[in-house]
Amino acid sequence: MLKAIDMHVHGGPSLVPRKLLDHEVAIEAANAGMPAVVLKSHEGSTIERAQIAHAVAGNRLKVFGGIVLNSFVGGLNPFAVRSAIQMGAKIVWMPTFTARNHLDYERSRGLRVSVLSAVCQGTEGLSVVDEHGQVLPSVLEIVDLIAQANVVLCLGHLGLNEAKALVRVAQERGVDKILLSHPDTPFTLVPLDEQKWFVSQRVMIERCVLDVIQEHTTWSRMAADIRETGIEWNIISTDLGQKANPAPVSGLELAHRELARGGFSNNELEKLMLAGPMSLLGLS
Repeated sequence: MLKAIDMHVHGGPSLVPRKLLDHEVAIEAANAGMPAVVLKSHEGSTIERAQIAHAVAGNRLKVFGGIVLNSFVGGLNPFAVRSAIQMGAKIVWMPTFTARNHLDYERSRGLRVSVLSAVCQGTEGLSVVDEHGQVLPSVLEIVDLIAQANVVLCLGHLGLNEAKALVRVAQERGVDKILLSHPDTPFTLVPLDEQKWFVSQRVMIERCVLDVIQEHTTWSRMAADIRETGIEWNIISTDLGQKANPAPVSGLELAHRELARGGFSNNELEKLMLAGPMSLLGLS
């Protein structure tokens, strides 16, 4: 039995070729004995898809979804968030591939625009702050909805300064669950000293298996950063689902082996891979 909940899995259908369809993700997780999994789609909502995957998997685990506030759903759209929460969203992700920070990263390096960001090519991209660095009114409305529903606010692919501005406002307005994703990914790179700042603000850090596979970090570096920022403030997810990469369950098994080899006890691994995600999802 795999004592883990993956908070970050990309299933199909998608604009990007995926290894597994949503229901296949759920079936593999159920077969591994996992209690839950969270589906993520850069194209928008996975709430409806999660309910279908849950049923197809025979109700053997909980399948959760949320909404990514990319341009595909109107961007920083309170109406989309309100309906998503009413339908059972567990996470509201800030913009990812259509975030201004993400698009600026691609443009500044002359990278081939990804399939996802290409849909919005030619646009400036989305930011949660105005030209003066103040959080936008629409984002404040979204933050209030998140606080009222006690769901997770994930910082997505925002730039460091706007992410910090959003954290400050979210904390002031009563958001209890904030998640910083893949701090080792180049377009959301967060130095260790800044990671410590986020933790000081009671923000959880999501370390992703994909970052090791793509050689953005190593298992030893990840282990050291977890120790530096505190096990209780970290979770392990995969961010997997890409066609060429391992399946999510295999990714979690790999993380368990490598972190155990790096000195983490079974109890510590259970905190990182199960207890932390359960707390964020409101599971007992």
